[in-house]
Amino acid sequence: MLIICFIALSFSQKTVAQEEAFSATIQIRGRYVEGTGIELRYFPDRRAVLLNGLQRGLVLERAVGNGEFEELALLQPYSDQQWETAIAAAETDSETQDYLDLAYHFLQSATTPSGGNFSFEEGISEMRQQRADEDFEYAVFVLSAVREAQVAEALALSYTDSDVQPGATYTYRVRPVEEHPLYRVNPAPFTMEAVVDNEAYQNEVYVYEGDTELNFAWEETEHLSGYFVERRAPGETDFTPLNEAPLYNLSGQLNYENARGSYREEDLVNYQTYTYRFYASNLYGERVLVDEVKAMPRDRTPPEQPYLEKPEHVAPREVLVKWQMNENPAEDLMGFAVARSDAPEGDFRLLHNELLPAATRTFTDTSFVEGARNYYVVQAVDTAFNVSSSFPVAVTLIDTVPPVQPIIESGVIDSLGVVTLTMTQNPERDLMGYRIFRANDPEHEFSVIREGFLEIDSMEQQVQLVFTDTVTLNSLTPAIYYRARALDFNHNQSEFSDILRVERPDTIAPTTPVFKRLVNSTDQIDLYFALSESEDVVEQILYRKTSIEAPWMAYATIAAPQTQFTDTEVEQGTTYYYSMRARDNSGNFSTYAHPVFGKAYDNGVREVVSDLTLTEEEGTITLNWAYEGMNEDTFFVIYRTDNQGRLKTHRRAEGLSFSEPLRGEGPLSYAVRTHTTDGGQSPMSEVVTYEP
Repeated sequence: MLIICFIALSFSQKTVAQEEAFSATIQIRGRYVEGTGIELRYFPDRRAVLLNGLQRGLVLERAVGNGEFEELALLQPYSDQQWETAIAAAETDSETQDYLDLAYHFLQSATTPSGGNFSFEEGISEMRQQRADEDFEYAVFVLSAVREAQVAEALALSYTDSDVQPGATYTYRVRPVEEHPLYRVNPAPFTMEAVVDNEAYQNEVYVYEGDTELNFAWEETEHLSGYFVERRAPGETDFTPLNEAPLYNLSGQLNYENARGSYREEDLVNYQTYTYRFYASNLYGERVLVDEVKAMPRDRTPPEQPYLEKPEHVAPREVLVKWQMNENPAEDLMGFAVARSDAPEGDFRLLHNELLPAATRTFTDTSFVEGARNYYVVQAVDTAFNVSSSFPVAVTLIDTVPPVQPIIESGVIDSLGVVTLTMTQNPERDLMGYRIFRANDPEHEFSVIREGFLEIDSMEQQVQLVFTDTVTLNSLTPAIYYRARALDFNHNQSEFSDILRVERPDTIAPTTPVFKRLVNSTDQIDLYFALSESEDVVEQILYRKTSIEAPWMAYATIAAPQTQFTDTEVEQGTTYYYSMRARDNSGNFSTYAHPVFGKAYDNGVREVVSDLTLTEEEGTITLNWAYEGMNEDTFFVIYRTDNQGRLKTHRRAEGLSFSEPLRGEGPLSYAVRTHTTDGGQSPMSEVVTYEP
């Protein structure tokens, strides 16, 4: 089918990328013939490139193994004299002579320039018609070259390489002697081994045996094209050709994995065996037998469809199935089959081992399933085992056993008063659905509010399990009560389910906590409060912020009976605002408590210096001490005893030491007090004394 690939390229590629529009290739194929060599066939995929090669010649190049390409032959079509000789020599073979004559005239017309007047009014249409004519001529020309080996040789489209070694690998390519002025030609290399391929022309033909007809199909391959079909009817010895023109697949399909050829013959006699032979042409002009198939048309027409009446439960263990047929059913009707399933599109199982006679119109089923759905179908079967089936129809069983007590699995009410009830599905196979009841008190009479039932012939198999109801939330009764009953398809009612109590959602906010007092100190703030007294409170939340405009931020959770909270995460001089809210078990929040505020204050007391020492050296007294909170706002006051032994303010020191000359001969005592620029001061340090 290489040639079909070439034709498809010529006719199907209507839109291509700009860079591909002016490129072309020369495809090449070959086979090894023992004792002859490698026979090659090659075709350009563009008509213009072919004409260029016919006029100026083609160059065949060969590479042995992994070697370089070398010129093998210069290819030229026959001269006029050679054409005349070849056509005359084929006088005894009219088909070959016709192909040679057709190819010669194509060559002459294609290589002879034509011209004429051009009409702007009709020019485009004429150009399109000319292009179509040329494409058709090209297709006929290429097909001729494939059908007849002598045509391919005369057109220089074939070559036999006799200088080959069996088993060796060769690569061939063909290029034009002169480049085409418009197309850039990219020769396509073809590599093969010099070995005989015995499977190249094997192609299985598949057959579908229809009613008085046979349908054949085969996979298209690149090795074969132009199929011919012959038939031998029962009782005949010779094969009769069935088509005068070869069968080609001209769909433009280039993917051989998906391309298929086909042939159909009608008006045959059923159950007679016919033998078919399928022939095709290979690339080398040879007619080869592709496959031989035996097939038999057979009856494919099913009998009429039975009309199934509604089955009847006529006895405790009997269901009567009845159906109707035409008054005069088909002569080849062989019998009936009755089947049953639990669903209209389920897995139907036969109810008897042998076909019921063709005259039968009733069947009694004693194996139906109680408490389940039973669907029936009746199938008519003819002697060719063609089957037609009735529509499925269910039986309504006479049932007095009610479903078991249903269970209401859950019930919830949302903030809008919508109640959602969920049922646990009953086990009965004939369950039709549920009936829902409601009351405001478990001692009151329950009223029906909802029903969810399947239709007897419903295709929907899922019983409704979720039901909704709407109730008012502002009610004096804190709960609503529900119960349910299950019903089967015979309307047997179960007993009531247990009563389900569903609490109405609480929409009333809890009472608001109240602050009693607040106590400030230097490093903490103590809060005293009364919690919300609502019974359903689950959480009391303390809020804090440092700006009156800022939003409240949850700070701590207070648990009953706690009535006091100490906030130790405070800084002196910063004002803290506090509020509280209560939350109940329905998520309702109280209003914010009236806010209070507090501040950790500065009492002015500073740390006392530590490690105070006194030394005397060469008439100088030196005091040294340590102080952890030293900063630029800190200074120290030195105290010294006077003549009466009383400590008096003596000097100011900025650092952690003080020195002065020794005066007098009596003992001297010193002490140090810490001061800050904001007025704070520490208690007096310990006293140190100098003794002479």
